[in-house]
Amino acid sequence: MNFDEQCYLADPYTVEFKARVREVEPAGAGELAGGGEAAVEGLQAVYLDRTFFYPESGGQPDDRGTLGGREVVAVAESDKGVRHLVKGELRAGDEVEGRIDRARRFDHMQQHSGQHLLSRVFLESYKLKTVSFHLGEEICTIDLEGSAPSEQRLDEAEARANEIVFRNIPIVCRVAEAGEIETSTVLRSRLPDGVERVRIVEIEGFDSSTCCGTHVRSTGEIGIIKILGLEKVKGNARVEFICGARAAKDYAAKHKILSTIAAGFTTDWREIPQLIERRDKVGLELFRKNQLLTRELTGYRVEGFSEATGSAGGFDIVKRVFDEDDVDIYSDSFKETATKIREMGNKIVLFGLSGRSPALIFACSSGIPLNMGEIMKACAGIVGARGGGGKDFAQGGGGDGARVAEALDEAERRIKETLG
Repeated sequence: MNFDEQCYLADPYTVEFKARVREVEPAGAGELAGGGEAAVEGLQAVYLDRTFFYPESGGQPDDRGTLGGREVVAVAESDKGVRHLVKGELRAGDEVEGRIDRARRFDHMQQHSGQHLLSRVFLESYKLKTVSFHLGEEICTIDLEGSAPSEQRLDEAEARANEIVFRNIPIVCRVAEAGEIETSTVLRSRLPDGVERVRIVEIEGFDSSTCCGTHVRSTGEIGIIKILGLEKVKGNARVEFICGARAAKDYAAKHKILSTIAAGFTTDWREIPQLIERRDKVGLELFRKNQLLTRELTGYRVEGFSEATGSAGGFDIVKRVFDEDDVDIYSDSFKETATKIREMGNKIVLFGLSGRSPALIFACSSGIPLNMGEIMKACAGIVGARGGGGKDFAQGGGGDGARVAEALDEAERRIKETLG
């Protein structure tokens, strides 16, 4: 790593600087996605003698901004140094002014420093080691090795992390040279052989980590740390969190939503949990009343619809076509009506629904030598419906509602042919 070129490591607060272009080359077609050879018109890869643009690395996204007034669309590390993908033309030897998106840079600094602090809390308090970190556009995540922490532990970790934030502890970034690496058991255990220089980020008296990201000067600048959720991913626990301005924005949005809901119920937003609990109780009571009324309605339907319209083999046939404006064939109460009728014994039920949403229900009492599923498959095609079922009950839906009566007539014909 060229620490002299990568000035953001020593000074992440500088967002305007001057540098000289040391090399320019065509940008590949796949550069934005991480590779590719074909050149893209209007897009150059630019290398500077020094830069404050952070390249995407270690879970942290790259910086954006301009070089010489040209838009920087991506920044990455390469074997030649920091590679700036620029829209527009620059030439080797040009002195250019770099301008970095200040808000994006500081947001990344807040999130990354917050991650170091939160990871240390999980390790120190619960022996949960961070195995990966991702700084996303909206949320950040750390994957913890081991069992998922409980909700109580998440709350405790958040509180402990914010306690460190409020203490405004200095965060120091420095470079450890070969001598220190060689004599440090901790550094030797973390680094591969042959590393002569490494950057260390220290939250004084609390955490020390090797890292090449950008960080704030003190924990107070992290702003606040808010844990959003937890999920299990490949045997690890993934913790979602946000820091600083993101947390403030998240709070403002959620407070507005809660306030709007509270205003709709003319109550204080703090009373919403109790309001929901009360409404749940009322809803449960209404649901139970609805079930009772449904059973009563089914009883009335059974009485009104159970009269035989024909017979076959000594069994009553109850054949009826209903209009969709009068009944929903897919409602539980209507299915239950057909079921109750067949349970009366010696009944064959042929129900159809005409209109825009045609449907069929065929059922028969236990012991009647019919297979309603096979009859349904044979007759549903008349309507153009799909259907099927078992020996005593079958249903279908779709197709041409004007031909529902024809399908019921065919079902009755087949039943009489079978039963004699």
